[in-house]
Order: sequence, then C-alpha cells, then structure tokens
Amino acid sequence: MARFQQTACGMGDGEMGLFRHLGQSRREARERPIPQRYQGLYRAPIDRDAVALWGFLQSQIGIGSSARGYARLLRHALPDVRCHAMALPGRDGVCFSADAPEQRAGRNIVVLNPPELLNGNLFFPSDLMRGTHVIGYWAWELPDMPAAWCPAFDLVDEVWTCSEFAARAFRRATRKNVRILPHVVEDWEHLPRSEARARLGLGTGDDFIFLSVFDFASTLKRKNPLGVIAAFRAAFGDGPEGPLLVMKYHSGEQFAQDEAMVRAAAASCPRIRLLTGVLSQGEMRTLFDAANCFVSLHRSEGFGLNIAEAMIAGVPVICTGYSGNMDFTRPDNSLLVDWTPVALRSGEYFGWQGQTWAEPSIAYASAAMHHVINHPEDTQDLALHARADMKRMFNPEAISARMMDLLRESEPQPLQDQGRWSWLHDRFRAQGGDASAPGHPTGRLDHLAGP
Repeated sequence: MARFQQTACGMGDGEMGLFRHLGQSRREARERPIPQRYQGLYRAPIDRDAVALWGFLQSQIGIGSSARGYARLLRHALPDVRCHAMALPGRDGVCFSADAPEQRAGRNIVVLNPPELLNGNLFFPSDLMRGTHVIGYWAWELPDMPAAWCPAFDLVDEVWTCSEFAARAFRRATRKNVRILPHVVEDWEHLPRSEARARLGLGTGDDFIFLSVFDFASTLKRKNPLGVIAAFRAAFGDGPEGPLLVMKYHSGEQFAQDEAMVRAAAASCPRIRLLTGVLSQGEMRTLFDAANCFVSLHRSEGFGLNIAEAMIAGVPVICTGYSGNMDFTRPDNSLLVDWTPVALRSGEYFGWQGQTWAEPSIAYASAAMHHVINHPEDTQDLALHARADMKRMFNPEAISARMMDLLRESEPQPLQDQGRWSWLHDRFRAQGGDASAPGHPTGRLDHLAGP
C-alpha cells in the first residue's frame, strides 16, 4: 500500500528510457534476435480475416493500461480476437489473460511506441509480420514527432493515436493514414467522500483537498508538479490553516534528484501531503473520490487520462488549456489555465530540439484555486458538465464502435517497405499548424487572474 507523508515545515518518457530499464544500449537492443517465444510464428500461415492485439498487457505502465483497455473492447466485439502480451522484464505482474502467439493475423494492432517497435523484434516480431496489415498505436506529447522515430513508419501500414494533438504531430511526418482512437474512460461505483478519505488515511473531515497526480518517468518538466505547488502556496500561503494539497506520484526512486526537488518545495507548507508508490486501479479511483478538485499544470499531454478520470468522477478540474486534453476540456466543463509558448531546452524531454510547449500561468492557476473554493455552485456546474461529457464521449460502447469503424476502414495488405528516403521525403513534404493558440482559453477567470 502506498503511504502518505506529511511534509516538514521549512523550505523523462524518452526514447532511451525503456532501453535503460532493460540495461541495453540502443545498438544492442536493435540487434537482438527474435525471442524464442515467437519461433512458432515462422511456420504459421497468415489468417487474413483474423485480428490480433499486441501490447504490454501484463505490465504496470501507462501504455500497458491502454493496451488492456483496447483488448477488453476487442474481446467483447470480436470473440475470436487474439491478444498477445509482450514481456517487459521488471514491470510485469498485472493479472490479465493473454493468448500465445501461435498464428499470424491479417491485421495486427500493436500498442507500442516507435522506440520499442524499432527494438529489433524483441517485443513485436515485425520481421515475421510482413504480408500482414500492421496498425501502430502510438502516443506523443510534443507538437512534432522526433526524427529518430520516423523509420518506424516502415514497420506499420497506418497509425492510431489518442488525440488530435498527437495525430497532428504524426501527420506532419507521413502520408500514411493517422487516425484517432481515444482512451476508454470507465466510470465506477463511487464512494462517499468521507469513506474514501478514511480508506486512504486522509481522515473524514471537511478539509478541502486539491489533488495532483504524476509519474516521474513522464518527466518532472512536462508534468510540472512544482508549478502546482507554487500555485497552491501563492493562493493559500504556508500557514497551518487552509485547504490541503495531496501530491500522488511514483517512480521517485528512479529519479532521486527530481524527487528531492518536489520534497523540498512541498516541505515549505505543512498542508502539502505526499502520497508515494503505485496504487491499484481501485485505490486510484478511491483517491479521485476523496478529492474536491484535481489540478494538472502540465506543459504538454498526449491525452490527459488522469484529467479525464477526475472529470468522470465528478471532480472539478483545473488544467492547462493546451495539448491533448483540449479534445475534451472546454470552458463549460473545466477551468482552463492561461499559458504562453516556451521553447524546450536540452534535457527537458526527448526530441526537444526546435520544439515548444506551454508554460501555464501560476497567477491564473492560483486564481482558479480560489475560484473553486469561493464559488461552489459554479464549480459544481462545471463538474456535472464534465462528468456528462466523459460518459458520452469516452464510454466503452462509444470507443468500441469507433474501433470497429477503424478496423472496417483498414484493409489487410502487404507491409510497404518504403525505406529511409521515403520517410525523409514524407517528413519534408508534410506540413501542419500548431495544436492550439496561446492566450486566454477560458474566458471565465479573467477578472480573477490579476495583472
């Protein structure tokens, strides 16, 4: 069980992240032979009508959670679908039934980002899937796709992704089809707030709780928990009385320097509590049920699943008005924080060169926190709109129907081996605009933000 820690008074997912986790260099990773577990595929014929999904189905990581969600939808809609779990040493352990890879399906949905797809057949046996239709499900969090990812287009026939923001980045780099399949945002049986707090050791009192959730592996700069802390302290000071801020995170042991920065910032206020470690899905849902308001001052998101989950829980949301979450956060269902575009610097995120992302306004976020507390009726109206939008847009039935439409539009065909010159040509040929414009995305809090 994860643990709460009261702070004392007083003051990235990059391309190489998974390779480092496996203790491999990039070259070693790409020169690995096809694993023994895939050897039976050499002799298997291609079943043109079959559909298979490949993913980290038994791994406790975000892309594994996405794969499990889509696998459940496929199994409900297509009883004969095959779901293959790719191994991720050190991160496996989730109980999820998977099928042995004993046949080659005509269409393969591979929930795997380009760095791992380019990993020399270690996860997905690309060399054995030539002659099938391969759909890569990719995620990305910046306006442009990294050039180092472009050779992965040679291993897929089309790309699916979670948001218009991410799709725009991929479309700039290829002429292949790039289609949007959002995440499923499942509802659950919600607990009374007092009961949820008691289960998590937060007491059963009437304290107002702001909640923020992040993973250090997704990088400190992108998730920006320090911005949340700064906005909270600017709004309510560092005294012993006032609302609480609960910061839930994991992977701190792998990013000790970043965690030390968060702990130092949180230690300045006795009303900031740190919740560390990995929570189960049920515990995460209980955490959302315990909160009064969810805050994400991200600099960029591919989708923003935690934001969406807070919204379906009926929790008011304050978030940066930029990137993937703009597919579903609007002025009538959330408080969107102003931002200005800033250039990324070396080391802040993989593929940073020439890219920009959002710098959310701390003053605006602080004003939004005050607004949530001081205008409960308006805030409740936002939360009701948000919950209704999530249930309508991202319920399993809607996403399943979307997936079936995309599968019907795809056609099993030989994998096109276009080569490096083709993707280079595509990259320089493709053009597109930015994700969204800076400024005042909400129109709701201009009178509160101050000069």
